[in-house]
Amino acid sequence: MTLGMVLALAGTAGAQESQPRSFDDEIASGPARKQPGFRWRPEQETPALQLEHAQNLAAEGRRRKAARQYRALVHTWHDTPEASLAQRAYAENLEERGKYIGAFNEFQYLMDYYSGLSDYDEILDHQFRIANEVMNARHGRLLFGGFEAPERALPLFRKLAENGPTWERVPEVHFLIGWILEEDKQYDEAIEAYDELRQRWPGNELASSAAYGGTRCLVKLADTNRRDETSCRRALSALAGFVTDYPDSPNSTAATAERDRLSLRLSTLYYDRASYYDVIAKRPESALIAYADFLRQFPYADQAEKVSLRMRELEAIQQATPDGSAM
Repeated sequence: MTLGMVLALAGTAGAQESQPRSFDDEIASGPARKQPGFRWRPEQETPALQLEHAQNLAAEGRRRKAARQYRALVHTWHDTPEASLAQRAYAENLEERGKYIGAFNEFQYLMDYYSGLSDYDEILDHQFRIANEVMNARHGRLLFGGFEAPERALPLFRKLAENGPTWERVPEVHFLIGWILEEDKQYDEAIEAYDELRQRWPGNELASSAAYGGTRCLVKLADTNRRDETSCRRALSALAGFVTDYPDSPNSTAATAERDRLSLRLSTLYYDRASYYDVIAKRPESALIAYADFLRQFPYADQAEKVSLRMRELEAIQQATPDGSAM
């Protein structure tokens, strides 16, 4: 899902009270600086009086009008100390009213233009809560209780990861990015997100869950391409590595079961290939090579004894015929 779709689906989420540019534009180049204009005329003569006026409106419960007056202050007296306070109050106003996309953008504006006057971690906390609200929101509630669309929060979490690369909760952000991508069946990108978490924060409590998440995605890719030997091998390698690296993980039992299931599938692929050369194509030399490969790869497979017997038969037939072919 694109960022533009996020905005379109958000509907009235701060559309009239957030920046006129789209969220896509702001992600690319940052929010445009707010300028004075007829639309944003303040009702008081100084930034101090304007801030007090907006705060009084908010205290009276007139939150929509308070929002306009906070924003008018920022547009008119952008570089004053009161402007940073008004910008934060405006962002919090939108968040409280459930205008989550607009609120995220306005906290981004606060970070970009008033970073030295605001608590960076507190802004990240706000943006994290907003992204979670968007991720867990239900839509179309009149239609059988609605549905969740966590992919709508993906651009928010990605921006949050960019904003706070050393923030204490950034591993959780990367995990949620991976989870959302996995839910959206973007398995290759999900694997990258999970791997980044595991490699950058190997000691984090989420590292094991991320390792299993990436492994789970590889299994899903293998299940999507059931005849693809490469996909199956990648998943098997990841499963074996997970069981070795995280033997005490609660997911270790499930990973072992998946490893056995895919190992059976792969052995069946090898056996079917050899059987095809033997029974269908009538190519005994190719069949012998394929059967030998099967035994080398899967010496304990259920078909191993049967394969060994058939190889002896084929070898005997080849020795008994002048041209070395099966009769």
